Amino acid sequence: MIDRVHFENFKSLASVTLDLGQLTALVGPNGCGKSSVLQGLYLLSKKGGDPSLAEELDRYPVPQRLMYRSGPGSMALSMRSSDGNELRVETPVEAGKPVKSVDERFRPSLAVPQELASVAYLHLDANSMVRTSLTEDETPRMAEDGSGLASALAWMKGAAEDELALITADLRQVVPGVKRIRTLQERFTHRRIDKIDIDGQPVWRPVDEPKIGDRFAIEFDDGSEVPADLLSEGTVLALGLLTKLRKPGRPRLFLLDDIDRGLHLGAQVKLVQVLRELMELDPELQIICTTHSPYLLDLFEPAEVRVLALDSERRTHARPLTEHPDFGKWKFGTQTGELWAALGEDWVIAGAPG
Repeated sequence: MIDRVHFENFKSLASVTLDLGQLTALVGPNGCGKSSVLQGLYLLSKKGGDPSLAEELDRYPVPQRLMYRSGPGSMALSMRSSDGNELRVETPVEAGKPVKSVDERFRPSLAVPQELASVAYLHLDANSMVRTSLTEDETPRMAEDGSGLASALAWMKGAAEDELALITADLRQVVPGVKRIRTLQERFTHRRIDKIDIDGQPVWRPVDEPKIGDRFAIEFDDGSEVPADLLSEGTVLALGLLTKLRKPGRPRLFLLDDIDRGLHLGAQVKLVQVLRELMELDPELQIICTTHSPYLLDLFEPAEVRVLALDSERRTHARPLTEHPDFGKWKFGTQTGELWAALGEDWVIAGAPG
């Protein structure tokens, strides 16, 4: 489990250290660096050898765009596991000079231990999740935006029935009345782009071809069956998260942006209960999430909350909620969400060094 992470000159995280637990919620205003923390953890963890790191970093051909202040300098990210393993990634950046290769951008100081490399960064998109999916993989994988969910469910129906039953039971807690997750096949038109040569010149043309893909629906206790594209956003997002959590070979670390998105207050309660049950069964499972909901935060202990804020120079500061100077006066008889709403974030900056 990762117990500490540190950032230097990474986006608004000019100099930020965070202690992490098995379940940690990041809270604060929009743009204060919550998602940057998740992205930094993801980039660090992907140094475990997954080639998708190259794809992730290729979105930033000029590394200084990721720096707190563009110009010459260095950017560093580091994290430590509870058993003492550490990973630090640092890159010097010259003003106006793009870095050409991934290895030149980020060089780890040591091989990445498994507990630091197993990660899923989910920023789920319900529109992508409900589409008919097509895969040629022997074991279909749901992407980080949730696309491919139908193929992952179809695979589990045949190869991991027990886990699919657990997903159904979990979803029923979050969305009352769920009876069964159904997977079906559907014919659809897949468009690809082919290259042909005409008089020695390359010409690109679209080609439509018929394919058989996977889709899903949910059957409810009253006998109704609702296709994926007619389900509520919250139901689809919860199903995607639970599928990733229950699928065999799941990562150790889950990074979840806006965990409360699309969920009714009662569904938020049930979802957090399910997450805690999973973490109790698997002590190596760690979840770092962001939220804007004080109601969802009531389901967390104050020690599980990190408050982030921006100063006048747009630098992120972060402190545990329990470090508020008046925490001792407020902690009795006050729920965590109420405590955060009452205390706000200004104290994080006021108590920052320098």
